[in-house]
Amino acid sequence: MSSKNQLIKSLGWNTLTVVLQVVIQFIYTGFMARLIMPESFALMGIVLSIMGFAEIFSQVGIGPALIQRKEIHQLHINAAFYTSLALGVCFSLLFVIAAPWIAAAYRIPDLESIIQVVCSSFTISGLSVVPRSMMMKKMRFRSFFIASMISIVGGNLIVGLLLAQLGYQVWAYVWALFAQNALMALAFWLLQPTRITASFQWSATRTLMRYGAGSTLFNALNYAATKVDVALIPISLNRFTSLPADSQLRVAGLYERSAYVMSMPITIMAKLSDNVLFSSMSKMQDQHQKLIRLISLATHAIASVIIPACIVVIVFSKELILFWLGDQYIEAIPVVRILFLAVIFRSLTRLGDALLRACDAVFRGTWIKAVYLLLMIIGVLLCAPYGMQWVAWSITFTTFIHYIMNLRLCRALIGITVKQQIVAVMSAVLLGAVAACLALFAKWVLSYFSLPPAISLCLGAGFCAASIAIAVFKRPSLAGRGDHNLLIHLPERLKKNRWIKQTIDRI
Repeated sequence: MSSKNQLIKSLGWNTLTVVLQVVIQFIYTGFMARLIMPESFALMGIVLSIMGFAEIFSQVGIGPALIQRKEIHQLHINAAFYTSLALGVCFSLLFVIAAPWIAAAYRIPDLESIIQVVCSSFTISGLSVVPRSMMMKKMRFRSFFIASMISIVGGNLIVGLLLAQLGYQVWAYVWALFAQNALMALAFWLLQPTRITASFQWSATRTLMRYGAGSTLFNALNYAATKVDVALIPISLNRFTSLPADSQLRVAGLYERSAYVMSMPITIMAKLSDNVLFSSMSKMQDQHQKLIRLISLATHAIASVIIPACIVVIVFSKELILFWLGDQYIEAIPVVRILFLAVIFRSLTRLGDALLRACDAVFRGTWIKAVYLLLMIIGVLLCAPYGMQWVAWSITFTTFIHYIMNLRLCRALIGITVKQQIVAVMSAVLLGAVAACLALFAKWVLSYFSLPPAISLCLGAGFCAASIAIAVFKRPSLAGRGDHNLLIHLPERLKKNRWIKQTIDRI
């Protein structure tokens, strides 16, 4: 199979995986929001932000190093397996010991037992690093799709919802996460059997860790910057406000769900870009002209989807929250509206992050992530005492600064200018303006009818999506006139399609 066809096939399977994951997660989150209290989400938000940060260090970038290397041998596979497993066990034990101190720092005793269960994910992840990385390297996204569905259905829809229905509150979330991780690891080994031998050489580990160390630092700083708000807000409310403890957890829980809603589209873009684009960019890491074209195409495609979608979500945020999470999260609506401005910049930055990793330039990108993290910490600590909307505005501003820094580093790496990257986005800004007008019009019309939130959301979003799609496909130049706009060539390509040609001939 040619590399082009392989990329198209991989994109197809990866898109299907992401779409189904999002649909299932959307359903799961909606039910969980009605079955467990916001305080439970606040507790899990604290735990997952800490654990997610530590898990990056627990694997020291071994997985990305296997994917990035052009040639790997059995010694590299052995080194990756034994190193990641040993580190996973060590980090699990570390957090079992540290759990009482973390709970004391937050003044929340329940955190201790939760952390001691969730930290098992370090060992489980360590076991699955090698088969998962080999699956990504070989671009076997059909197998990845199957593994993802097994884990998310078994862990979330079966274990999580069952325990939540039985009244387990935060523990329903905890055991659902445990089951999901365990099923994912088992599925990776069954679908991507990888030979492990007893041979081990430290030199092979050192080779992987040279790339992995930079990747680890880069990913850790990036993760910390995107999760530091959820981790710091409970502490800020505890130290700098006079709210009762229950109210503090409730406010933190409402913000955590707002941040989660914001993270959904970013997660979609991350999974679509990181898995496929990182693998593809790694294969052409020395071909700068191809990378420039790929970045331009991907920037235009992502911006054309994410900017209009975010605008529609901002306009219909009330309907979205009421339909998805329910009445008890209505106070989160203003925060969601602000945070969705940050979604645009975070989504576009994912492309630059994939490029840095593919070009083995993660050390050069760490200073950007360090500045990003510092600005996020300062913003959260300064704004939290004044309310969650102030926190949301500080995050949006910081995310924009991070995006600009990312554009400049991409220029230094492969020669793509900031102007080229901005041009690839400008037509999407126009589509966003059109989406804003359509969404406001739809909202105004729907306000005259007493429709359920779900119906209003579907009608409004459907009207905007259909109107933009029809306009763009009737006149592709509306989505941009440069070579980065693939829609310009769509009519000619559709005419060459055998099925479409036969249909037209019959008509």
